[in-house]
Amino acid sequence: MKTIATYLLLRSFDTRSSPILKCLDDPTIVSSFLVYAPADTPLSLMVQAIGARWRIEEDLEACKALGLDQYEVRGYRSWYRHLTLVLLAQAFLLSITVQANLPVSSPGPRSPRIALTTSEARHLLAHLFFPAPSSASLICQWSLFRRTHQYWAGYYHRRRRAKSD
Repeated sequence: MKTIATYLLLRSFDTRSSPILKCLDDPTIVSSFLVYAPADTPLSLMVQAIGARWRIEEDLEACKALGLDQYEVRGYRSWYRHLTLVLLAQAFLLSITVQANLPVSSPGPRSPRIALTTSEARHLLAHLFFPAPSSASLICQWSLFRRTHQYWAGYYHRRRRAKSD
């Protein structure tokens, strides 16, 4: 359902504008936005940018699920590599969803379903390539490996910090 709204534009003397949204369906709903744009920017372009904000937030949330917010790096190069890999993974998942959602001409009737999303593709790939361990010994070995790895990572981290002091 699409909400019908009207926008009122308040301009200041510099590059700031404040479009105010008033819902025509429910007059009690009022929202305002602060837009930094040249003074001659039309209201329709500002409304388009405000609407794109939600799509950008959805994309950031999807990238966070891939590890965008889980970097622990100390330098620009490391951060840049991490960011590049996360965005590459997101592009890969997006290409899978685009290919899966292309219309297919099939002779029989198709069952109704929603389009494949990037998060669903991520879950499918994770379960196909990395199935859950089925034995207790495998789980215990994984735990042993993780704890050993964390010990040595902490050891070398402390050693490096001691050398730099």
